[in-house]
Amino acid sequence: MTRPIALLWAAAIMAVAALKIAGILPNWTTIAAILTLPLLAAGSAQRCGAAR
Repeated sequence: MTRPIALLWAAAIMAVAALKIAGILPNWTTIAAILTLPLLAAGSAQRCGAAR
């Protein structure tokens, strides 16, 4: 995962957490946001050739 994507992902996780704390989002959204990391890492590894 490239640095800009990693920073965007981290910002998105923090935004989801803040909205969850504020009571706007349901419980499952934080877990779903955290579980996207392996998908993003696998996707970028396949594009850059690191998954060979």
